[in-house]
Amino acid sequence: MQFAESVVQGRMVVAAGGQSLGNVETLSIDSETWKIDSLQVKLTSEASEQFGVYWNYFHAGRIYVPTRLVHSVSDTVLLSVTIDELREVLSQDSASAPS
Repeated sequence: MQFAESVVQGRMVVAAGGQSLGNVETLSIDSETWKIDSLQVKLTSEASEQFGVYWNYFHAGRIYVPTRLVHSVSDTVLLSVTIDELREVLSQDSASAPS
């Protein structure tokens, strides 16, 4: 069982190449292990285009980033992968997810 917990909005997520993805919106927490599984990231318009996610002024695109890809956390969340690598990981994870 998993649930989401809201966090202070505005913590920027940056890929290893230095490109901003957007802001952390929520954390997905596993209720059995109490570990954070993933971060829900509200994407910028540029990042939405790169991920092929719908975005407009009234609806920002969102992705879930697995915490195994987080390199460090301070005022920003720095990922250990580039945007291209993240896109590849997300496509692999969605392909292996049960239907």
